Amino acid sequence: MSTRVSTLQVYKLLPGTNCKKCETTCMGFAVKLVRREAKIEDCPPLVSDPKYSDRLAKLRELLAPLLSAAETLVQVDPEKCIGCGNCIVACPENVILDPSSARGRNSKSPDALWTVEDGKIKVLHLEKCRRYPPSRMNCNVCEVVCFSGAIKVVA
Repeated sequence: MSTRVSTLQVYKLLPGTNCKKCETTCMGFAVKLVRREAKIEDCPPLVSDPKYSDRLAKLRELLAPLLSAAETLVQVDPEKCIGCGNCIVACPENVILDPSSARGRNSKSPDALWTVEDGKIKVLHLEKCRRYPPSRMNCNVCEVVCFSGAIKVVA
């Protein structure tokens, strides 16, 4: 099961003062943290005021998987892959990059996100994933159709 970090979870751990020292409201800052457009240290009250030390510790713990994940926030384990190709066919971005994927074919395009080679998933351009900045769409189709658990959306 993947670890999801919601904006609301992050918001509840912020000071809630809307001081705008981070140049936005606390809710706006929570959104930026989840999107990895800001760092925890960008909130001066949270890091400098001792009364928020418990919240700071909890926030660092909550965001740890997000901060340590690959930029796309998708982890792929080729060893778990069974070569079914569901991810290739179901991925909207892969279909855009290689329309033959929409017809149930393995992607042969060198521009695709991934392909199946020798019975295992081969990552080509995961940075083109919809989860990757700047679009940061909340897509998890690849994980849903991956019955072997080889693909995990981590945030």
